[in-house]
Amino acid sequence: MELTSNQFASQLSGWYQKWAQVNNAYFPVEKRLSEKALEKGYLEISDLIDITRVLGNPHSIRSRVQSNNTADSVIEKTKNAILNIGDPLKALQWICSIKCWGLTYCSKTLRCICPQKYGALDSRIINGVNRNYLPSNNNYVKYVEFLQLCEQIRQRVAKPGPRDKEEWYIADIEIALFQFLWNKENRLL
Repeated sequence: MELTSNQFASQLSGWYQKWAQVNNAYFPVEKRLSEKALEKGYLEISDLIDITRVLGNPHSIRSRVQSNNTADSVIEKTKNAILNIGDPLKALQWICSIKCWGLTYCSKTLRCICPQKYGALDSRIINGVNRNYLPSNNNYVKYVEFLQLCEQIRQRVAKPGPRDKEEWYIADIEIALFQFLWNKENRLL
């Protein structure tokens, strides 16, 4: 199935619900980590491990991130990312300085820290979205382009959304897009 971003926006709620029914363990982790980021201003290596528990552990990323980073370095890097949360490029650069964490998990971390403004970008989305939306070859810039695409879709989605004040967060848009693109035949035009 191929959909334009407007067509996808009109179907977004159904795709979101399909993902949320299967992945409901994610939401308590997101809530805990976003509250911790707000209250303490950093995450710890154990928080990164929690992300792998609910969002997958391909290629033993959990053990690689544990063995290649110190507790203090993860705190420092997540603290700097949170301090730069208003600048997606800088926030992503700080998170990506965590060794062996990779773009997908870095963006998943930002999604957990601030779901209102951030979503996770992975190869399924990159491959399923028309290159016109994500034209950059630079992964950091591509991530900012992705957030802009999610915001454009969010502006078109009918309310009520699943969050406080019946809002849709950028993370919700990304979740629905990921679910739609789970079938490799689906494309966002």
